[in-house]
Amino acid sequence: MEIDVLGLGESLKEFKPNRNITIGVNDIWKHYPTDYVVCVDRINAFTVERLRTIMKSKPKKFLTHLEEWKRIMPTFELIELSKGRGNLNDIDNTFAYSNNSVFVAVVLAYKLGATKINIFGADFNTHAALNGNKLLAALDDYKNLFELFKEKGIKVTVSKGSKLNQILK
Repeated sequence: MEIDVLGLGESLKEFKPNRNITIGVNDIWKHYPTDYVVCVDRINAFTVERLRTIMKSKPKKFLTHLEEWKRIMPTFELIELSKGRGNLNDIDNTFAYSNNSVFVAVVLAYKLGATKINIFGADFNTHAALNGNKLLAALDDYKNLFELFKEKGIKVTVSKGSKLNQILK
């Protein structure tokens, strides 16, 4: 099964809607309706406009580890994050996480049974919170996740503009 994971970076423009299952993050519905939405940020992290977009979205499931979303998202589903950022040891029972929503969305694709995961818009070129050591930590977490996927026979592709291509080579 092929699943498309959609972040909010510039390379999202490379995505062409198809019949694959889609998983987006945060206010992805501003650009595309997705089957699932993952959010790891608190409600107050979003501007009023972005929050309004999230609240108007109608995914099959809205997944987060934060109970506060339950009151405003009808398709809310609470997920359990693993113990410690980047921890893949219990990935089959909990959600491994990094320092960005796309990572959790990619883990969801794995949990849904993807044999191929296509990632669009996870560029990390202009992300305000991901630079310096935080960017290096994220790239390291993805490297480990992609190695696990390779061992399990799961193929990963990444849109051209993403820094994630550095670790897929």
